[in-house]
Parts: sequence; structure tokens; C-alpha cells
Amino acid sequence: MVKVGAVVVLYNPNFDVTKKTLSSLASQVDQICVVDNSPSDHSEVLSGYESVEYKPLLKNIGIAAAQNIGIRYFIDLGYDFVLFADQDSIASEKVVDKLLENHQALKEASIKVGAVGTRAINRQTGLPYVEKSNEIRIIDKRVLSNTSNITECYSIMSSISLIPCKVFNIVGGFDESLFIDGVDNEWCWRAWHKCGLRSFIVEDAEIGHMLGEGDRFFFLKKVAIASPFRVYYQFRNYLWLCRRDYVPRYWKRKNGMKYFVKLFYFPICVAPRTMYLRRIVRGVITGLNPVKPNWPIFLMLSSLLRMFKEG
Repeated sequence: MVKVGAVVVLYNPNFDVTKKTLSSLASQVDQICVVDNSPSDHSEVLSGYESVEYKPLLKNIGIAAAQNIGIRYFIDLGYDFVLFADQDSIASEKVVDKLLENHQALKEASIKVGAVGTRAINRQTGLPYVEKSNEIRIIDKRVLSNTSNITECYSIMSSISLIPCKVFNIVGGFDESLFIDGVDNEWCWRAWHKCGLRSFIVEDAEIGHMLGEGDRFFFLKKVAIASPFRVYYQFRNYLWLCRRDYVPRYWKRKNGMKYFVKLFYFPICVAPRTMYLRRIVRGVITGLNPVKPNWPIFLMLSSLLRMFKEG
């Protein structure tokens, strides 16, 4: 009997939504490990769930570190798979079965599988998130004799995704230095580079999702709005990941253009403008610092950041 454990990371959640998340998963997995990055203990709120193991951290250690706690918990219990879900991800019926079935079909075709995940559907528009540059090929269901079309990708998002526990013993866990943004991408790239393990989306396994805090349009192009807190990590992690040779060039180019736009768009068009500017400057400084922190340009940027803080 295959055992599947779900890891859900919380951070100041809306429990009306999170309870739906847990209820949607409870009947599909053997146990749920809830790792709470919130500053408050929510044991009482979650006490009614028999299959939930609650781990309050009382501080935000980042999604990567929190997910690694859940991974270690299920590995120690001898589980076969770990399923990851965001605190607001509502799992559709039998989505876990679909992921398991397609994972098995890929294995039977002698394909080395790192992760299988769902197709994210934009909650605002009802349309699927599709990033053609991230997709490698579509595997027709007739090829694998299974029930779903599968898309092989360079990387997939962690919610809702399924990874065998033994794969973590080979690849390692999530990169805790990244804290939040790019964590799932980096793991998929590392799994491929290090072990030849590939990532897949099961097209008829769907999950409602919203990037950041929604989308806005800028010259007919959609811009995903993130909080100032997230913007810092986006800029910092982009610069960090650009120096890793296993990160795909398409991602470096595409996100370089995206962050160049955001460099001006957020401080000019999105409130609180000054806060966005501060966080972007800080993210750039921290992202470049490992290179030459004493270069004049970094000293100038540091002075600029201090000026904004004092202002």
C-alpha cells in the first residue's frame, strides 16, 4: 500500500480557506503535516483534524525550511510520497490518485521522474497558466497507455505536486537560503542537472491558483503583483540563481526582462511606492553582494538604501 503524506506550510493564514484546503486533502492522503511559520500558535484551530500533525514554529523560517521539516517527518515515518500544497490550495477530487497513476505510467515507460504536478488555473480569469518556454514536450496519453496528457517541463510549482521520498535522499531538500521565491523551480532544475530526474504536469489534474496578489496590465502585458516583502526575495533570488550553471538560460533571459520592467513599474505604479523602491534596492544589493561587496556601485546603492530608510 502506497503511503502519501501532505505538507502544508502556513503563514498568517485565512483559516476559512485553510480549513477547506485541509478537508480537501484529508480523504486523499494518509496524513497531513502542517508546518506553521506564523508568529502565533494555532493548535486550537487545528485540533479537530485527526490526521493532522501540527508543527508551530512561532517564527517565519521560510517556505523551503518549513517544507524540509515536513519532508523529514514523512521520511522518518517511512512514507513513499510527499504531496505539497499551499495554505489556500483546494485539491479537486481524486487529484492525488491522478498524480500517482501518471507517476506510475511514467516509471513503467522507463522515464526518470522527479516530480509530477497539477496544471494551475488562474482564479481571476479561469484560464490555465501556460509558460511555453518552460515546456519541453507533450506526452500524449496514448504513448503511456494512461488516462492523461502529460507535459514535461523544466520546472513545476510545488502546489499541488507529488515527489517520491526516495528522490529527496538523492537530490536533497529545498534550498533554504532562497527562503521563498524560486524554491520549487530551483529544486526541479537541480534534480535534472544532478540526477537526470524530470518534472511533469498532469494536464487533467487542475488546481486554482493566483500568482502573488493578482495581475495588472502594463502596455498590454500582464504583470503579477507581489507584496513589497516578496519583491525583495524575487530580485535577490533572481540574481543569486543567475550565477548557478544548472539554471536554464531561457529563465535567466525571460526573468531578466520581467524584473527590469518591475524595477520601474512597482515604484512608479504600485502603492506603497517608496516601500517597493526600498525593497527592490535592498534585494539588488543583497543579490549582488556575494560578488564584490566593496565595489563602489554597491557602496552607492547601500547609501541610497539608508537614505530611503531615513526618509
